[in-house]
Amino acid sequence: MDTSTLSPLIIKKVEAFAVCLPMIKPVLMAGVELREAETMLVRIEATNGLVGWGETTSAPSHGGSTLAELMSAFNDSIKDHLPGKNALDLSGITKSLYPFVKQGKSAIAAIDIALYDLVGRYLQVPVHVLIGGKQREKAEPLWLIGNKSVEKDVHETGKMIEQGYRFFKLKLGVKSLADDILLTNTLRAEYGDEIKYCGDANMGMNLEQASSYVVGVKDANLSYFEQPLQKSAIQDLEKLIALSPVKIGLDESVTDMAAVLAHLPLGIAGVSLKTLKFGGISGLMAAGHACAALGLELNLAGKLAESSIASAALLHLSAALPHVRWGVSPSHLSLAQDIVQAPIQTVNGMLYVPNTAGLGIEVDESLVQKYQMK
Repeated sequence: MDTSTLSPLIIKKVEAFAVCLPMIKPVLMAGVELREAETMLVRIEATNGLVGWGETTSAPSHGGSTLAELMSAFNDSIKDHLPGKNALDLSGITKSLYPFVKQGKSAIAAIDIALYDLVGRYLQVPVHVLIGGKQREKAEPLWLIGNKSVEKDVHETGKMIEQGYRFFKLKLGVKSLADDILLTNTLRAEYGDEIKYCGDANMGMNLEQASSYVVGVKDANLSYFEQPLQKSAIQDLEKLIALSPVKIGLDESVTDMAAVLAHLPLGIAGVSLKTLKFGGISGLMAAGHACAALGLELNLAGKLAESSIASAALLHLSAALPHVRWGVSPSHLSLAQDIVQAPIQTVNGMLYVPNTAGLGIEVDESLVQKYQMK
């Protein structure tokens, strides 16, 4: 391509699809059983025929929006502002949308991801090239463990270790506190010191429970304990951090950089960042650099459950950020049916960053139609 005569990449049409994707098995999160994933896909088509795809997921408890709010934001406030714009402006377009969107702002994240996919395809480069370049070839995914019994959790962990996984996120607060402690200590004793674990309560514990948990697993060498308390329990969070032998990280509590900065004095060790909360690739990239500069550990995560579209965006971000020592949690592996032709797969327990143009995935539009909510 002769970049000296690079023509504008004009947006012709923008569409959004509300889809409901089946999950492989139910997942328990703080007492709520998830069987299906509701997500919004965005398709941006340029006048030259190129297409970019983006995604954001229903996540009202994680600083996001309901699917109805996402679709309303797109139809009422977003879609009419995009045709005629030059997609090469990327985050300039994304930023221009915020004044028009009063509710369902995480819909903008899907637009942002789709723009990067489109521009990458136009320039014939992977997305990670557009956001600073690749610092690592692969990312270490966390496999989610959240069954109804300790026995099933231990069995599944062993099965996934055989497949190459070395980092596991334990969903806490869905069984009894005694079982959560038993599970954590059993896994460490059963599978040795080379396997990494973190815990995630999804706000499902109070101060007494969380305190008992971290003391009860103090010898299990947890990498971190994510979002043990409700977002509003600021004073209790400070008390927990002060007594905990386990590093405390936040997810639901951090919906933007202002929230990160507000919690920093409490002594948090790290944060889980999602594209849906930070405005897609542009916003998460900026937040990731800021958090790393502040000395925080980073986990990049998808909300249960996103397709390979959003997961590919996470992988490109994981390649370009200074570090992702708390792992990457793409959630498409929890789906029984993805909507791309070749879903991103692990190789010996690792996820390799796509190197083809754009996000590096090809959407199967027949599957989008099949799972579209009417």
